[in-house]
Amino acid sequence: MRKFSLRHSCALGALTVAAISAVPALAQEAAGASDEGTDETRIVVTGSYIRGTPEDAAVPVAVVTAEELQNKGISSPLELIKELPSVGSVLGDTNQFSVAAQGFQGNGSINLRGLGATRTLVLLNGKRMIQAPGDGFTDTNLIPLFALQRVEILKDGAAATYGSDAIAGVANFITRTNFDGVEVAGDYTFVSGSDGNYNVSALVGKNFGDLNVMVGAGWQHRSELATTERDYTSQSYDVNASGYSALATPGLFAVTYSGAGTVFAPDSGCNELGGFYTAPVCRFTYIPFDNITEEEDRYQVYAQADADLSDTVRWHAGALWAKTDLESLNYSPAFPPTQGPKGSGFVSAFSTSPSNPAVAAFLTQKGLPLSGGANGTVLAVTNVYYRPFGFIGNPRDPERGAGQGLAKNNAWRVSTGFEIDVGDNLVLNIDGTYWRSARTAYAPGIVGSRLQAALNGFGGPNCTGSTAGQNGCQWFNPFVLAGPSNPTLDIANPFYVPGFENDPDLVAWLQVPNGTFQREEQWVGDIVLAGGTGLQLPGGEVNFAVGAQYRKNNFISRPLNDLSNLNINPCFIEGDQSCVGTATDGVGPFIFLGGTRPVSLDQSVYAFFGEVQLPILDNLELTAAIRYEDYGSPIGSTINPKAAARFEATDWLTLRGSIGTTFRGPLASNVDPNFVTALQGLTATGGNYKSVDIYGNPNLDPETALTYNVGFIVETGGLTFSTDFWTYEFKDQIVITPADAIASFVGNGQTSGTLPVNCSSVLVDLITFSGNACTQGVTTGLDIARVRTQYVNGPDVTVRGLDFAANYDIEAGFGLISIGATATWTLNYKTDDFFVNDVLVTPAYDAVGFGNYFRDPGTLPEWRGNGYVNLRTGELNLRYSVNYIDSVFDERCTGDPCFAISGVPAGSNYGKNSGSYMQHDLVANYSLPIEGMDVQLTAAVLNIFDEEPAQAYLPLGYNPFIGNAIGRNYRLGIRTKF
Repeated sequence: MRKFSLRHSCALGALTVAAISAVPALAQEAAGASDEGTDETRIVVTGSYIRGTPEDAAVPVAVVTAEELQNKGISSPLELIKELPSVGSVLGDTNQFSVAAQGFQGNGSINLRGLGATRTLVLLNGKRMIQAPGDGFTDTNLIPLFALQRVEILKDGAAATYGSDAIAGVANFITRTNFDGVEVAGDYTFVSGSDGNYNVSALVGKNFGDLNVMVGAGWQHRSELATTERDYTSQSYDVNASGYSALATPGLFAVTYSGAGTVFAPDSGCNELGGFYTAPVCRFTYIPFDNITEEEDRYQVYAQADADLSDTVRWHAGALWAKTDLESLNYSPAFPPTQGPKGSGFVSAFSTSPSNPAVAAFLTQKGLPLSGGANGTVLAVTNVYYRPFGFIGNPRDPERGAGQGLAKNNAWRVSTGFEIDVGDNLVLNIDGTYWRSARTAYAPGIVGSRLQAALNGFGGPNCTGSTAGQNGCQWFNPFVLAGPSNPTLDIANPFYVPGFENDPDLVAWLQVPNGTFQREEQWVGDIVLAGGTGLQLPGGEVNFAVGAQYRKNNFISRPLNDLSNLNINPCFIEGDQSCVGTATDGVGPFIFLGGTRPVSLDQSVYAFFGEVQLPILDNLELTAAIRYEDYGSPIGSTINPKAAARFEATDWLTLRGSIGTTFRGPLASNVDPNFVTALQGLTATGGNYKSVDIYGNPNLDPETALTYNVGFIVETGGLTFSTDFWTYEFKDQIVITPADAIASFVGNGQTSGTLPVNCSSVLVDLITFSGNACTQGVTTGLDIARVRTQYVNGPDVTVRGLDFAANYDIEAGFGLISIGATATWTLNYKTDDFFVNDVLVTPAYDAVGFGNYFRDPGTLPEWRGNGYVNLRTGELNLRYSVNYIDSVFDERCTGDPCFAISGVPAGSNYGKNSGSYMQHDLVANYSLPIEGMDVQLTAAVLNIFDEEPAQAYLPLGYNPFIGNAIGRNYRLGIRTKF
């Protein structure tokens, strides 16, 4: 009985595709690793629906096999993705300070060519994979690595074949077939300063005649790694002020007496508890309370069945359940206020009642008269520069003093289909896929009106009556004397006064979970007819594929509670509705975090496509494809063609190329008029974090692009070498207006936050200032409280570069030595002038070689590459590899120094050039000679020379997209099959 599948290509197919992609070492290892049967005449590779011989591939597809992953010491999809030179900045490591990463803890992504995660299509066995709800990118962390046979990466635009999500390319994760046996695996990674990371998995497969069933489960655990465990996160204020805030506990207070006016009194303990005092404020660093990696648990269960129902009908079904839990996300002990119950602004946003019992203790420490003393009665105590918790930590976390958040992802996916022979050389595939993804996430947010009530003695969930501090009403102590230490730095507080601590139950009432529950589901139906036409050309038979696809997405988002719900609490004060219809409608009651509104969206897409393969000559093949895709109103439809050619010029030289157009419709959330709030450290505010409201745009148009790729492959003796030149030319790209550029435009280009802004700027209406007003010559950059942005069709973009790959195999007497390298050289990422409301806010720029910290496309090194020497001898495989990422320049640096720092005349050039990153790894795999079972041991030293990540003037002090932030680590593993 013939066995071939549109869903999979066979091991020989993987081998050959790898060879033409100049990764032959992978193919060498694939030959002995596959559980699949082999059919040399009928395979399908990623990038085409046409069945053909392996050498038919005319587009650049890289293949990584399961054995290659083992030999590299890779134990998660994130590790694989970050190693690929063709991939830009990706999610996966904790970095709450990046706008692109906020709210995505626990998610992973893949970002081919740096074009954005929403422009790379991810497949599981050729069908669409689960996405992060509402965000349009696949959560790669959910992929069951333990069940994979290989990964195929198509580094070419493929919208004509797969639809609009495949602008940058396709990543197809392919599971094993015909697996028969039991495989158990586990590994442990020793990470200095943490409890280590580990993975365990089990996979069981069995053949029952013409039916194969495979079931597996895996658990991956990553331990918390505190920022205090790595020196490079702890830069002093005068070196890297981006991780410091002017709002702290200890704060700056103004005490107003009846007889002596107002006296400004900075609270005690700034320098003693780890801060940096620049009169009159304490510079507070929240970084020690955060983590480099969060404690994370991920679970996956995968099952699949394949059966030959008859000589002409085959059936496949697969099911995946996965979840990721991060139950103790660390945040700052409390976020600073950008608003209070009186309105926008952080200066004097709160006041403390003179009757607060802690006031007398504070005045005594500061040597100021008590109320009724020499200066008269204390009329008011104003919290001028202040945050509710600072160096003394949050009493709800006695170990570290951090604010605590949570993120949980839960998803499942089922896919099934039939493959039917409808003729001697025609196959009909009918497939259906459904997935559902849910996410619950929150950060700790303080409700402004509750905080003010507690400062006045009316705090707590059981407060009744009208007398402060009685009938269940509690006082909140805003002074540094409330805590015994800085718990995260283990520094005793010399100004602590026992008896004035804040009650954790009161804190729980003040600081509540602010977040959302989001859920998205997608139905996909596919039908494809593929095979030969019977028409013969000199090079062989003309083959074709035609098909149709239907996709439907439903997305809902719900605030976790009424306080987060802007339909219920749209204003500064909890329960107030008076701001509705005004400019401050939707600011919400939290002092820093934004709220959300309930959302329910849906989107349907219909597509029809065709593909033809023309073997013009024995050495010349042309392939053409076309796809019609309809998003409905108001987005519309498109027709996108693509053509590819492959020419064997000689027996050692092959030429290939492709050209096509692509189209990406906006997500349903992009065109919804509601908004979400992100937090961003703005250049014009001296790096202080402010609220950025991102609105949808019902008038958004689709984006389009022209993509083309040309390259060659040289194969001679043991050498394989390839080069591909690729280009993407975007029109009407879907982007968010740049908050940092808008703020800088209104702020006259300042970097300190202390200079006046331009209150007559044409973009001033996009800024909310302290007190909801802008006064020329008085209002400064620090007074920027919120920036309004929205999705728009932005400037044209041209991206181009070169991919290189080489491998040389040496047959030595003691084994096979493979030496190779892959690299991507990004030549251009040119973005045209960016206009907002007809105002030029960002002149045209080329992003290559820059950190792009506050602009698209994010960090983009000119060069990324890796090289390896692999020795296979007997039962031992030894691999030494080097990963390299080029240095980037901080685009915000326009002078010397790059950054003006308040109170530091010399400023700072920290991170001006990040420095390149080079990681060396050594991995050994040894197969034990045990009869009746296969046992493989793994030992690895990763980041041998303990290379630190690239420097950056960012809160953590490093660029999370250039390098490994955890340092040198060691891994031991075992894999047993029987």
